[in-house]
Amino acid sequence: MEGSGERLVLNVGGVRYETYHSTLRAFPGTRLYQLTEPPMGGTLAREVFFDRSPHLFGYVLGYYRTRQLHCPPDICRAVLEEELAFWGLADAPLAPCCWLKLSGGDGRAEDFHAWEESELGEEQGLLGPIESPNSTRAQGTWKPWLWTLLNQPCSSLAGKCAALLSMLFLLGVLVIFFQETSVQLDYFTSNFRPLEPWDGEKEGLPPPQAPSPGLVYQRAPHLLYLELLCVLWFGAELLARSISCPNKVKFLRSPMTLVDLASLFPVLVELAVGRRAERHPRLCLVLGALRVLYVLKLGRLLGLVEKPLALRVLAHTLRSSWREAGLLLLLWAGEILLFGSLFLYGELLGTGHGQGQSEVHFADILTCFWWTVITLTTVGYGDIYPMSALGQVTAAITAMAGMLTSVLLVPILLVRFQRCYAVALARQKLRPSGTL
Repeated sequence: MEGSGERLVLNVGGVRYETYHSTLRAFPGTRLYQLTEPPMGGTLAREVFFDRSPHLFGYVLGYYRTRQLHCPPDICRAVLEEELAFWGLADAPLAPCCWLKLSGGDGRAEDFHAWEESELGEEQGLLGPIESPNSTRAQGTWKPWLWTLLNQPCSSLAGKCAALLSMLFLLGVLVIFFQETSVQLDYFTSNFRPLEPWDGEKEGLPPPQAPSPGLVYQRAPHLLYLELLCVLWFGAELLARSISCPNKVKFLRSPMTLVDLASLFPVLVELAVGRRAERHPRLCLVLGALRVLYVLKLGRLLGLVEKPLALRVLAHTLRSSWREAGLLLLLWAGEILLFGSLFLYGELLGTGHGQGQSEVHFADILTCFWWTVITLTTVGYGDIYPMSALGQVTAAITAMAGMLTSVLLVPILLVRFQRCYAVALARQKLRPSGTL
């Protein structure tokens, strides 16, 4: 009864399979192997019925015969894993050809879910669950209307007018900011010494004059008042958003909200200080640096515009590739430390044994790290350069390593962008039909 020629009939879902006992003994401990062992005081059954998928069982039985596990091309990974676990083959290795197909489908499913979450987050934004107008009659419907007016300008003519007005105020405050930078540059160029040491004594040139303590930094008053007008509009807009936003916590944690709030302080501080700011040019510089936030406010206007699919996919690709970007930055940091140290000692050893050359273009190892950053990124300002042969060899190796490292992230982003773009196109085609 236990000979290798003994045959057994397996009825799986109404489909009968006939095989040898020796075939089922290929993998001990599995469910089919147990059918070849006679029970206590009994005999082996000639036919056994299983209420399972006959289509998948053909691949399971093929694994016993050939020692290679294959799967149909349109199978779901979860269904296959459940079927293999039933037959006791949960740890069976999948054939490379089928593993690649199954992994590709798995990756597309993961990309699909990731894209769905990204799109859902962008569509909802700070809205969250908006309360129904009928839930509280006191609130009415003006808050959702105001929020839609400010964040979805294409939804109505009033929204378009509000967005256009915000854009005009933003362009105006940027023009004022650019004009202010020219005033600051003229003042500091006229009243302060240059950073380079004066060496014009040999040519008979007079030394530069020290800045007069009576000179003050004067700003045109009309520019300050025009900027105040624009900032008041930004403050009113921020107040309207904060009142009408359904999710106050997300709104306060939003980076654009912090930018809007911080951009209100420079002109208010300058008004509070008054004429005393004119004798403290450094304070004006700090306030001018804070005014760079006006440029960041352009991001809110970009968020109000309907972005094309390719741009949204690109943003999603960059967000999902932060691990690879982090590893690349760690690799770059290691290269900076390595090649900076090699450049330092290469220059010291090379100039120490050269033809009387003893001049180097760096004072410490931090300057060498700066040179390494510039060389790895293939910028090459030329302020620091190797003087010895050993330093030049190190510089050549550093430049080649920088080019090779910079292209590592490109294929990763390209492949991920193609996958995400294919998923986004499929999702866009399915959306009008109501399938998803």
